[in-house]
Amino acid sequence: MAKKSDRNSTLSNDKDNRLPLMHTSVQGSQSTPIGRKHVESEESLNSVLDFPKQDFQVENFITGKHGIAQILSADEATGESTQRVHLSKGWTAPIGHFTENIEIFVLKGRVKQGGFPLRDLSYSFIPAGVPTGPWVAEENTVLLWMPDATPTYVTDPYADLPQIGESSVYHPLAQTASAVRDYIPIKEIRSMPWESTRYDYLPPGAARRSLRTNTETGRDTWILGLVPMFIEGNFLGGHPTTEEAYMLTGNLHGHWPMNDDPFNRRYWEMKQDGYFWRPAHVPHGPFWTDTGSLLLFRTKGVLGYNWMLHNSDIGQQNFQK
Repeated sequence: MAKKSDRNSTLSNDKDNRLPLMHTSVQGSQSTPIGRKHVESEESLNSVLDFPKQDFQVENFITGKHGIAQILSADEATGESTQRVHLSKGWTAPIGHFTENIEIFVLKGRVKQGGFPLRDLSYSFIPAGVPTGPWVAEENTVLLWMPDATPTYVTDPYADLPQIGESSVYHPLAQTASAVRDYIPIKEIRSMPWESTRYDYLPPGAARRSLRTNTETGRDTWILGLVPMFIEGNFLGGHPTTEEAYMLTGNLHGHWPMNDDPFNRRYWEMKQDGYFWRPAHVPHGPFWTDTGSLLLFRTKGVLGYNWMLHNSDIGQQNFQK
């Protein structure tokens, strides 16, 4: 495994297309951009807190003086990524709109987006072109920053507006643009009811809280909750879509398709602040938890299941550490 100090250079010096340096376990050994690379290792599952840090910069929005980013996974060609971002208390940004869709999930702290206070365990989806802000970090804040591509923040059309939440939410673009129907200023998972996971291959003891679903593509962002002593079952399979997860609390034991050798699963325990990004069709499982767990999940499509093995022949090897 590469040392934590190893880093790769950024793709470009263009500040509008800057992608922070990535951990070598994210990069892998391939040099040609092919989308996101498989991120699943003992290190990433244990915790991402020690992943390398770099200035977080989005033009007109934030500079490295107030923001630090840790890249968890990324597409080098487009800038689509999942980043763990640290915002300093007192940071501000004016009203503007992003040029790409952005998902935000607050891990701790408090940042105000216009009239909407985002605190720990709250979520926002901001479509490209929809006015938002002004922004202020009311506390030191850590959040997951998940853009569809490298964004720019456009502020010129709103420069003469009073810098208050009403100016962005009442703006014509925020009321009439087609993307407004998709805008989610805030969802707090503490106030949401539990519902079925939608996946009949998960036994009782698993539930979800839905954050956002694209009904056309099946793209999904949701919270998975598992009760203590939950056990998935004695099976091996894969999904016809990419999936990623960040452990908010608890743990998850199981047999993981590590990125250095994905077809020879290894036992490991995923812990709080652990993370993976897995390509479609990579076989994994089974899994179980001692304490229960709460995870943020994202998929690019419907999380169907392709069974590969489900019989007693694998029971002994899969449930032994």
